[in-house]
Amino acid sequence: MPHKSLSISVEPKVLIWARKSIGSNTGEVAKRLKVSENTIAGWESGQKKPTLLQLEKLAKTIYKRPLAAFFLPSPPTEPALPTDFRTLPADRELPFSSKTRLAIRRAQRLQSLATELRGTITKEAFKIGSISLSDDPEEVAIKIRNDLKVDAQTQFHWKDENIALNEWKKVLENRGILVFQLGMPIEEARGFSLTDNKIPTVVLNLRDSINGRMFSLFHEYAHLLLDKSGICDMEEQDYLQQEDKTIERFCNHFAGAILVPKDILLAHDLVKLRKWSDELLEKIARSFKVSQEVILRRLVIFGLASRDLYKRKHEEWLIQAKEKQKEKRPFKISQPTKCIKQNGAPFVSLVLDANKKGEITYSDVADYLGVRIKHIPKIEQLIGEKI
Repeated sequence: MPHKSLSISVEPKVLIWARKSIGSNTGEVAKRLKVSENTIAGWESGQKKPTLLQLEKLAKTIYKRPLAAFFLPSPPTEPALPTDFRTLPADRELPFSSKTRLAIRRAQRLQSLATELRGTITKEAFKIGSISLSDDPEEVAIKIRNDLKVDAQTQFHWKDENIALNEWKKVLENRGILVFQLGMPIEEARGFSLTDNKIPTVVLNLRDSINGRMFSLFHEYAHLLLDKSGICDMEEQDYLQQEDKTIERFCNHFAGAILVPKDILLAHDLVKLRKWSDELLEKIARSFKVSQEVILRRLVIFGLASRDLYKRKHEEWLIQAKEKQKEKRPFKISQPTKCIKQNGAPFVSLVLDANKKGEITYSDVADYLGVRIKHIPKIEQLIGEKI
């Protein structure tokens, strides 16, 4: 075993690739590694060499890569970032922060692993159907909702938003879709979807509210139905191209129509009052287990509320959400529970089954799920309880 202080030769192109893959500059990496920027530049030019200890920290803590990757003769080929339905404004040099890029990379790896473990994949294997932008999102939502077999009575009887999110997730997972929940800056992405001729995948932002994640779930489902991977922040930005605005509007409209069907909303006793106070909107939202904003947006679409009211309330809710985000305290959960929440029960089950069949080792299971080996028995127990 080489000594930790031993200098290690690393191909400069590999170091540059690893840094750029997380969207960081040499200054940011130097600060996190607690070395000078000249040191990082020296490694990347081949004029200096990192020690084994420094390389291990780079790999594990900063670049989130296996140490073996830094002994490659050249950078490996990896999937590109999914198409983003935005043209970046001039003041943004890189499309995403390192945290968002790491979340995308993690999701792409999980998607590839699941595809490999499942074997031959055909589009017909997933009951997601297909739609086009020329379709009416209201009509498409009615058809899809009927296919999902979730009626209004079932939705109204769910205890709260947490239960609703879990139930909606199960509905899509039962159709062969992978749903992951990963953390990334909320201002960059509230969710994203991946297709790429692999298992259809939706990623929700753990930093978003429960209601926000629920809306993103169906916004991204619309992207899958359109067969267009993408990263979405739910806000229509001025710098979006017209075609991209059309896609985002369609996905937003579809998500609202799935969660709050037109006929059920208009038949709601409180909607018939035509008084849009905060209290009344909250009661309607509680019925559907969605946010007040989704309800008001639907009312605007049907001409029952003004756009001015929506704009005013939207700004209020945005401020409230930011304040709640500041006050939000981290909620501690066990590693096995966190593993299942982030990776989704279907993916975890797929990995555990592969291990039982002797296709992968216990170490592989730990690597695929991002946990220590000691947590696997508890994860197996929790998954067994869910089946």
